[in-house]
Amino acid sequence: MPKKLTTRAKILIAVGVIFALAFIAGELIDSYPLRMAAKTVPVLLMALYLLLQPSKGRFQWLVIVGLLFGAAGDFLLELSPDAFLFGLIAFLIGHIFYILAFLTDCRRPVWGVAIFAYLYGVGIFSFLDMGDMGDMMLPVLIYILVITTMLWRAAARFHAPGVNHASAKAGLLGALFFLASDSLLAITLFVYDLPYAGIVVILTYWIGQLGITLAAAWAGQPSPAERASAG
Repeated sequence: MPKKLTTRAKILIAVGVIFALAFIAGELIDSYPLRMAAKTVPVLLMALYLLLQPSKGRFQWLVIVGLLFGAAGDFLLELSPDAFLFGLIAFLIGHIFYILAFLTDCRRPVWGVAIFAYLYGVGIFSFLDMGDMGDMMLPVLIYILVITTMLWRAAARFHAPGVNHASAKAGLLGALFFLASDSLLAITLFVYDLPYAGIVVILTYWIGQLGITLAAAWAGQPSPAERASAG
């Protein structure tokens, strides 16, 4: 089981929640300065949480870099509609680092999961194609390919030999929430303008990033089978 929260972790969580609420308030009252000041902080605090871990391996460092690219994507998406493509590229690079992280402790193919993930990608792209992606069609297609690959590699770790179960579960949930967030964002941008979608998008996004952060934090801990054999 994961260790109990330290005082430092509790402080980071409290600060993150305050800035998350500030961003949501900025959404509700349509305050651009408040949104810009608050949006990147929760993800940066997740990266800081991993940086403060006493021992970090390749998995943790890859996720830290991915989180930093995610924070950059947050900033760019909020900065201006003209920066959307650059924000998309930042998130895409972040997902590549998450894929590499998930590959550090599990490389089994699990083709059934891959097929399911990519079928979802085909489905969501086909649905988005009903709208007006325009020049964004190719970047969106590439992004969907990368994020569904990230989901595949997160799911492949679930119940994999030698992988901490809590880490695998957190990573899978994180990938699912991240995919849900990006799917809703894309639907809102290209198909339907859904009311209050921005708040749902950001909440599911933060949960997704938190899941991947916890997957990294717990990845180095022994699995139940390893603890049993050691005992």
